[in-house]
Order: sequence, then structure tokens, then C-alpha cells
Amino acid sequence: MRQEVSSNKEQVSKQVPVIDVSPLFSSDMAQRSAVAEQIRQASVEIGFFYVKAHNISAELLDSVQIASKYFFSLPESLKRSILVNGAHRGYVPFAQTTQPGRKFADLKESFNFAFPFTADDPLVLEGKTLIGLNQWPEGELAWRRILERYYLEIFELGQKILEAFALTLKLPTNFFRERYKSPLVRARLLHYPPQEPTHSAEQFGAAEHTDYGAITILWQDDVGGLQVKNRSGQWIEAVPIANTFVINIGDMLERWSNHLFVSTPHRVMNHSGQERYSIPVFYDPDYDAVISCLPNCASSNNPAKYPPIVAGDYITSRYDGTYAYRQTKKESQS
Repeated sequence: MRQEVSSNKEQVSKQVPVIDVSPLFSSDMAQRSAVAEQIRQASVEIGFFYVKAHNISAELLDSVQIASKYFFSLPESLKRSILVNGAHRGYVPFAQTTQPGRKFADLKESFNFAFPFTADDPLVLEGKTLIGLNQWPEGELAWRRILERYYLEIFELGQKILEAFALTLKLPTNFFRERYKSPLVRARLLHYPPQEPTHSAEQFGAAEHTDYGAITILWQDDVGGLQVKNRSGQWIEAVPIANTFVINIGDMLERWSNHLFVSTPHRVMNHSGQERYSIPVFYDPDYDAVISCLPNCASSNNPAKYPPIVAGDYITSRYDGTYAYRQTKKESQS
């Protein structure tokens, strides 16, 4: 039996707040601090919030939506010519992602691109997992330029949001930027076909999960289907709101903040009868960034809960447990 889902927009707005982040782009420290406190409250209580007035134009968002639909309409042979590589860049076909403990793979396909490393970058030459070259469809230069522009603008939005976390934790405003010089920030075009009524109740576009990293910046189309589990265990529709992004806390930031900020379970169910498109950006730091308890997140009464970890090792381990292509590769090497 499916759990009841609230679709009341007024209720959703109370539980998943919409935050105007335009002051984060200003020099007015009082206004920036006020927004930072709103972000802190949402991150402590819910782990999800929308942002509006984010400095990314509607024109660019429209272009990226068209670019996403265009890619997934390409012939299967062309998409598979850039199958996902060891750096997790390229095309990921259907049935490649299975959440731990789930019977069925998620009903989605994706295209991944990330920080534009070059072949002679020392990090690439070291052969670190998740660091490598992007893969682009041959001959699609205009399409590629749209996505590269989107990546750059989303990167700056992410930095402004992290600056808000730094403000509220009384850290230097550049604390996170110093850890995002060659980052594991990964963008993903996602396509969810309609889920047929005949599908099992255990079939999801994306089964219940938490994100692995620091924060996720999500654009979603107007189809809907994203659901967030609130603190009482009720599933709440994160309804599409025009010209906003959905931001959520990931497991790494929950760990980094000593559980001050919460990584909240969510899922996707596409019962709309329409194709659904979304673009999450998994906003994670440099591979070698050491994730240890952030300053002002522990005390004698609340000591650090985790030992330090290396960001890239942690994200790699989570991918290895989820993606079929990574498990197949490991099996072939054993």
C-alpha cells in the first residue's frame, strides 16, 4: 500500500520554504546574514528548501531544458557512443542505478558532465577516480556550450549558498571556496519516462534515498514527482515552482556539520503520464578535501561523531555501491 502523499501547495510551502537569495549577491552584510539564517533554519529542520532570485536567467534555464530533451531524443547508438566512463561522465542508460536494498533499478536515464579537467591536469594524470574528461556528443558544439555555461553559473550559485553556511557558522566567507578549486561538482541531465499503471508499487523513477555529497542544486520541469519525507515520516510533494531551484543537504554535509544539517530522504514517482526532466547538480568539494567536523559544530556535550574522511574516497565508495557499471567493472577485475 502506497504511503499517503500531501500535494497541498500551501502545506508544502510551509514545510519546504522558498528563500529569496538575492541578498547573497549584494555587499550588505546584514541582509546576507538574514538570508543565511533562513538557510540555516531550513537545513536544520528540513534539509530541503527552494531558492528564488538566484541570478540564473530564465532564458538559460529554457535553453538547458531544450538541450536536455534534445539529448534524450538522440538515437540510442549515438547516446551509447559516449557511455559513462570511470570518471562518471557520459551517458548512463536505463536500469543502471539501484538504491541499496531495492528490488528494481530506478526508471531513468542520464547524462553526466562535471568540472572541465584537461588531459594534462596533474589530478587526471594521477588517475584519481571521478576525475577525468567530459564526454560530449560529436558535432554538438552549440549544445555543449549551453551546458558548459550552465555549469559555470550553477557553480557560482553554489558558492553563494555555501557562503551562507559559512556566515551562519561564523567561518571565513571563503572557507568553502578554498575547498572547491578543482571540485567534484557533477551535473546530470535526467529523463524519467512515465511510470505505467502496470508497474510494480516497488518501481520508482528514483527510489527513496539520500544524496551522498554536500548540497544538491536541482532544477525540475513542471511535471512534478519529487517527494520529500518530512520528520514525521510523511511524504510531501516538492511541487515545481517556476524560476526556483530545490536545494537539499547531502550525507557529506550532514557528517561535516556533525548532524547539525540534515540529509533528508526523497524519491521520484512519475505518475503524470508525461516525460519528466530534471537537472541535479551534486555540489561536492575537491577530491582531496578532508571532511572533518566543521568549526562551531561540536562541543563538550556534542563531540564530533565521525573521524575525518577524504571527500573523493567517500563519494567513490557511495557510487560503487549504487551503479551497475561500477560493480561490473570491479567484478571483472577480481
